[in-house]
Amino acid sequence: MTIGRKICGLIIIAVTAALLLCAAFLLAPAAKAENPAPVTLSDDTVFAVSPTHVAYTSGNSLSIVDLSYSSDPFTLLNAFEGSATDIEITSDKIAVLSVSGENKILTVFDYNSETGSIDSSSTIIPEGMTSLEDAVMLETTNDSLLLVTSYGVRFVFGDDTDFHYRPGNLSSPSDTVLYDDAVGMVFSSSFGSGTMYFVKGSKLYTYDSGNAQVPINPDGLPLPGTAHGMAKYGDLIYIALDDGVYLFFGENNRSKLSGMSYASAIDIEGDYLYAFDKAALAIKRYTITDDALVYNKCYDAEEYLAPTDFDIVRVLQPAEGESLTIYRSPRDLEVVAQAGGGIVALTLVSYDGGDGETSYYYCVTQDGEYGYVPAEQAALTDLADPGYTAAQPLHGITRTPVYNFPYKASGELCTLSTDESGSVIMTRGEESLHVLLTATGLLQAEGNTWCKVLISAGDESLTGYMDARLVCPYVSYSPAGVQNYCKIDSGRAGVYIKLFTQPDENSEVVAELPDNTELMLASPYDENSEWTCVFYGDTTAYVRTESVTTSALTTVQITLIVVLCVLAALGVALGVTIYIKRKKKREYNEES
Repeated sequence: MTIGRKICGLIIIAVTAALLLCAAFLLAPAAKAENPAPVTLSDDTVFAVSPTHVAYTSGNSLSIVDLSYSSDPFTLLNAFEGSATDIEITSDKIAVLSVSGENKILTVFDYNSETGSIDSSSTIIPEGMTSLEDAVMLETTNDSLLLVTSYGVRFVFGDDTDFHYRPGNLSSPSDTVLYDDAVGMVFSSSFGSGTMYFVKGSKLYTYDSGNAQVPINPDGLPLPGTAHGMAKYGDLIYIALDDGVYLFFGENNRSKLSGMSYASAIDIEGDYLYAFDKAALAIKRYTITDDALVYNKCYDAEEYLAPTDFDIVRVLQPAEGESLTIYRSPRDLEVVAQAGGGIVALTLVSYDGGDGETSYYYCVTQDGEYGYVPAEQAALTDLADPGYTAAQPLHGITRTPVYNFPYKASGELCTLSTDESGSVIMTRGEESLHVLLTATGLLQAEGNTWCKVLISAGDESLTGYMDARLVCPYVSYSPAGVQNYCKIDSGRAGVYIKLFTQPDENSEVVAELPDNTELMLASPYDENSEWTCVFYGDTTAYVRTESVTTSALTTVQITLIVVLCVLAALGVALGVTIYIKRKKKREYNEES
């Protein structure tokens, strides 16, 4: 072979391999999305929430993750100097206040809310901001960053460099409530007007901008514990104390909300309250209700793995109302889908989020969306009786698909067809073999009727789902030359052979049959197989292949025939012997 031909051959092989690889990618079924990368937090984590993202620190790294937590977090390592003491986020900027030695540093980053990425070229702002040495914390108003210092609040960017909300008479410190050690601040109206609230220690203070430099309550409103955070929801103020979150409405009216019992900085975005659970190293999201915080979601490093053992596979219907809510996971109660029915429950799981165990059905919709439905909200539908057990795919269809679950998007388990005798043939990949098909029940899903089937091939069995219109009761065509019957071959007289429900001697015994009992084959006879499937009445059963025969005679019958033949031969031999002896005796007597 010339070098040119060798090169051409190599090129053809390479192109063929590339085409096969492309086909594998293009034709492969879509896989379920993997869980996103973990949100890694630490004891010194600070966080803030925008309408699209959660920004958080861990050590001196800065990260953001979308609120749905459906994508991997974006992280900048060594993003800022020192230890973070506070963080705030707007629609396009993230500010981190940190301490390094005796210096306070304010670092601001641009980020893209659409791509979820942070620009690594940060802006450090001590230049020209002499107030930074007195910085206490960060806040936002109308999508603008605010710096809170000991003696006032100012914008980080913009033309307005004046301090607002100056806390009392600075020339008389004994009458002044400074913002040192404050952990939260909210504004009742536009910045610079109306009332401002802030918390420090175990007191809530109010500041009326119309009454310049004089807090309404210079002594502060006592709180039932030390404040750790503060946020505003509508016209209501939420304060995080040692034992959870309190709702304040009016100067002396407050109520503790159930659902959260740990101390944390808090933030509110939309209808959700966010808190950092330091013990669990998790940022948790809660739905805000009138008297409780209802756990909704978790951002942390723990991965909730979906179950892989599916022991139910039944259709769910709403226990009450007209629809079912499907959540992403028991740890992530974000709504994946709403459905009125037809959701297929795969298994039942329990999850303890700290407030007791809750049961969920792990489900899949007809569109292939996986999720979790609270068990108390759903009811399992019963399988209907198909009216027959022995089954086969409709005659005349070359290959009938069997699906993993009762919806087509679940992917094909195998395909079925029949041979000339009506026996069922299963095809998986390049392999084809005769099998037994058993219909075990019918279920309705989104207007479709599915037949749950058991496919048995020797010691192996598979469970799948077929369009009920494409499966029918088993019928044998019995063409010439095809063996459809076998006989019990006990091997010894008086011995009874057991029929089992499954190809397993530990399964239930259907019957015990004597030698020479004739049975109809449910699948082609294979003398090399350990088990043979037969019909017993209107059901199927398994018998060891060594205990049946397709011959006209059983071992006992053959043995009996042999014995009878031997006895007959012995009788003939004995008769001949007697005859010869008598003849010789007569001849002897005649001679004498």
